[in-house]
Amino acid sequence: MFSDDGIINKAKEAANSMNNAVANDQTELNDLLEELNEIMNSEWNNNIEIPDPEPDLPTSIEDVTEIQDETVTVEDEYGNKVTIPKGFEVVEEEGTTVPEGIVIQDKDGNQFVWIPVGRVYKDNTGTNYSDIQLGRYTFNTSNGTPTPVQLAYTEENPENYKQLVTINSYYQEYATRENPDGIASNGTNGLNAIAKDLAGFVDSVKNNGGYYLARYEASYGSGSSVADYKPLSQVSKATSFSKSKVGSLWNNVTQLDAAKISRNMYNNDSNVGVESDLVNSYAYDTAIVFIQEMGNENYANKTSVNSSIANTGTIGDKVCNIHDMASNCREWSTEYSTHTPSSTARPCVTRGGTYYYSDSGNCTAIRNGRNAANKYGYISFRLALYVKQH
Repeated sequence: MFSDDGIINKAKEAANSMNNAVANDQTELNDLLEELNEIMNSEWNNNIEIPDPEPDLPTSIEDVTEIQDETVTVEDEYGNKVTIPKGFEVVEEEGTTVPEGIVIQDKDGNQFVWIPVGRVYKDNTGTNYSDIQLGRYTFNTSNGTPTPVQLAYTEENPENYKQLVTINSYYQEYATRENPDGIASNGTNGLNAIAKDLAGFVDSVKNNGGYYLARYEASYGSGSSVADYKPLSQVSKATSFSKSKVGSLWNNVTQLDAAKISRNMYNNDSNVGVESDLVNSYAYDTAIVFIQEMGNENYANKTSVNSSIANTGTIGDKVCNIHDMASNCREWSTEYSTHTPSSTARPCVTRGGTYYYSDSGNCTAIRNGRNAANKYGYISFRLALYVKQH
C-alpha cells in the first residue's frame, strides 16, 4: 500500500498531474483573453461605428407638440389613448385631455379634433367614464338621447355595415357602389358620392381607437380646378365668400365636388399618416355622441347661433374644440337619401344647422335630402381623417 508502486503514491501522482493540467489550461486561457483584449482595442475595432440607441418614443400628449416623423400612440393624463398621425402635432394650448377635445394640426395649420371610440375616462378616478361606439344614430328631438341604429362593430367583431340600413325612412350609407364617385352625367343619374373607403375607415377606427373630425367647416385653399383643389380647416378670413379668395368659407359647392376636394387634401402625400374624405354618417353621428357624453347636453338639438353667413370659428358655437356643427352652414355628407319630393331627386344628405333656417328642426343632428349636383349658399362641407393602416 505504501510502496513506490502502492495505491497511496499512485493517487498522489494522479493529483499532481491533474493540478499541472489545470495550470497549463489556465495559462492558455489567459493567453487567449489577452489576445482578445488586444483585438478589441485595435485600430480596426476603433473604426467600427456603433449605432446610437433607439430614442424613447413619446408616451404623453405633452411629448407630441412638434410635427411627428411617425404615427405614435400617446396617453392623456386620464389614461385615454390618442393616435397622433405622422405629419401632425398637438396644439397643446387648446387642451391636453380627450374630454376637452385634443386638437392636432399639420405644418400648414389645418386643425382636426380627435373623436375617440371605446372607453373614455373623464378624470383620474377611473370610475367616471363613457363608452362610445362607432355607429349611425338617431337623436331624441327633446333631450338629444342617442339611439344606435347601425353599429360599425361591437368590440372586435365587425357588424355588417355594408347593409343599407335606413334611418328615418330615407337615409342610407353605401359602403360600395359600382360608381363610388357618383359622377355619371354630372350627377343627373341620381347618385351621390359615397365614402372613399368605408371599410378602411371602420378598420382604422377599430385599430386606432378613434378618428379625426375637421375643427372647422372647409375654406378655400389652393388649386385651379376640382381635380387639384385643396381645402383648409382653419378659421376663415375672407368676407366675400368667393373661391377666388384663399381662406374664404367654401360654400356654393356640389356634394360631388365636395367629396373630391376633401380627398385631395392629403392625396398621395407620404409626409402624413392619414386619409382624408368627406364626412360620413358614422363619423358625424359618433362625434355628436362624443360631444354630448363629454358634458354638452342635448347638443344634438342645438340650432344656429347666427342668422347670416359668417367666418368659421367666429360665432361661439364651440364644443370639445369643434366649431359650427349647429350653426353657420349645413354640411354635405356621403350619406344617401331616397327622398324624392315632387320631380327633384334628392340623393344626398346634409347635416347640421344653418343661418338660413331658424326653426327648431334645423339643428346639429338633422338630416336633409339635397340634390348632389346642386350648389347652395348655405351649404359647406367638413372633412374626416382616419389614420393610415401600417
